[in-house]
Amino acid sequence: MIKTRAIVLHRFPYSDSSFIVKALTEESGIVSFIVKGGKKKESPFRGALDPLALSEVVFRQNPNTDLQFIKEATLLDWRKNLRNDLLSLAKAQVMTEMILRYAPQGVPLQEEFERLEQAIREFDEVITDKSRIFAQWLLDTCDMWGYNLDLTTCSRCGSTLEKPAADFFPETGGFVCQACLGVEHPRARLETLNGLWALQTGGKIERPEFAENALLTYLRHHIGFLKEIHSIKFLNETRKLFDYH
Repeated sequence: MIKTRAIVLHRFPYSDSSFIVKALTEESGIVSFIVKGGKKKESPFRGALDPLALSEVVFRQNPNTDLQFIKEATLLDWRKNLRNDLLSLAKAQVMTEMILRYAPQGVPLQEEFERLEQAIREFDEVITDKSRIFAQWLLDTCDMWGYNLDLTTCSRCGSTLEKPAADFFPETGGFVCQACLGVEHPRARLETLNGLWALQTGGKIERPEFAENALLTYLRHHIGFLKEIHSIKFLNETRKLFDYH
């Protein structure tokens, strides 16, 4: 019997009364559960298996099937504040979908669990500056999955950057200093370069969507994004509701 914390990544109906839940567990990585009777009002799992919830689950792992029967699920944190923050919710949904689609399957993912739990917890906190949370998670994910991104060095001359890079190439992950760029026109927008610099130096990211999109593009080039991240469309629509200017 396995007892572990779990973050619910996705849930969809299986029958008139049941769900299938995909969760990132602290001990066993991504696990798919069949939750019989989960839709019923008297279900003992009510709330504990909602998307983004942090719960403690108990199950017996059967290696002969992809669907595990869940024995117990105790809600630890429902993330009420996050659910009332539309932009943070949209970003959290992108994170969980990326984990579900691209994280290694069938292996423990303790580092991925810790970073996702931390980011979702930060989104749930009542703080005024949440500009770094998603971008930092994307940067950490690059490192976890072997696509280290060096924000501190010019990829052409090897010098240490003392100010925002003059350009960034997401297809290679290369930053270029002003001396190496010369009279060339930068491809990256100033908001992107300033945002990535603020991410490196610990400052507030004034236009977080640009830094986030640059990191998503970098990951797309390396992972391939063979499966579409559907929640990115929702994030882009949600961004339009907020005035960044």
